Amino acid sequence: MERKMAEQIVVFVNGCVDQLIATLPPVEAETSAEEFAAYKRGVARVINAFDVEIIGRIAREYPDLRPEDDDSDPPEPDSPPPGSSRN
Repeated sequence: MERKMAEQIVVFVNGCVDQLIATLPPVEAETSAEEFAAYKRGVARVINAFDVEIIGRIAREYPDLRPEDDDSDPPEPDSPPPGSSRN
């Protein structure tokens, strides 16, 4: 796959994920806790499928196109892990 197409697909998939996530608050407001939990699990499964089946395949060819998770950044090499000391 050409890079330009891969980039377009990643943008499209990320937009779909954003739209799915945006449905959570209104669905939660209009459904029971049980219905919402089932809906949220379904959304999570779809997002996981997007990640594994589409983004993952693209990232094998273009690793830099995999979106970075904000909370998955490793600590800086000079920084001790949280809760530890250098002593």
